[in-house]
Amino acid sequence: MERWLTNKGLAGLWLLLGASALAIFAMANYTPLDLMLADWMFDFSRGQFTDQHVFFYDTVMHSYAKYLLLSVWLVLLVFAMLPGRLRPSWLSPAQKYRLRWVAALAIAHSSLVSWLKHQMPHACPWDITRYGGTADWFPAFAAHTSQMAGHCFPAGHASSGLWLSALCLCWLPHHPRKALAVMVAGLSVGFMLGWSQQLRGAHFLSHTLTSMWLMCALLLCVLSFSSSNYLIRIYPNNAYSKRSYP
Repeated sequence: MERWLTNKGLAGLWLLLGASALAIFAMANYTPLDLMLADWMFDFSRGQFTDQHVFFYDTVMHSYAKYLLLSVWLVLLVFAMLPGRLRPSWLSPAQKYRLRWVAALAIAHSSLVSWLKHQMPHACPWDITRYGGTADWFPAFAAHTSQMAGHCFPAGHASSGLWLSALCLCWLPHHPRKALAVMVAGLSVGFMLGWSQQLRGAHFLSHTLTSMWLMCALLLCVLSFSSSNYLIRIYPNNAYSKRSYP
């Protein structure tokens, strides 16, 4: 079985994932950063978030970006599921296998974030009393009463772009540096979408960082517990070895 990464590389990534979880937890629970950023984005004299209704953030970065990225995902899904007789010559079976993982990770992450949002009581910034709402605020990972209902944690809109980080699989295991660049780019897109929502008062920083962490955790599970060459073992006579990788 050909692994996506070496055992040493995977061990390092698991340590980094654990350290980042502790960092997010500490930031959300023991620093005022969430509220400091929200205060900076909120106009207390007007009683609203400055960019809440700005067209670029409200429409372009929220609606247009979401539909564009959904369209990209649907195109990738079509290519991932094409039968062999319709497969274009530039799309090897090995890359189809990777695109299926990308599509699956996008669904898994979106579903996980959506499920967590419905379980969590954390309110969005614009819903808490500090910013003119009626809900109480408490840190992202703090204890809370069972009757509270905010359903705003973790960040859902960021997941519209975070799945792009899974495209790094298309460059593994033979081009790890390119894969790392693609993963960072995908996470950056998701962060920018989350940040645009923070500017509108829809999320705290910890909400976006938690969604990013969940995407990294799911991707690392795939890298750790699956093979990178399943189709190669099934179709050993097909010519799609290293030269089929971008």
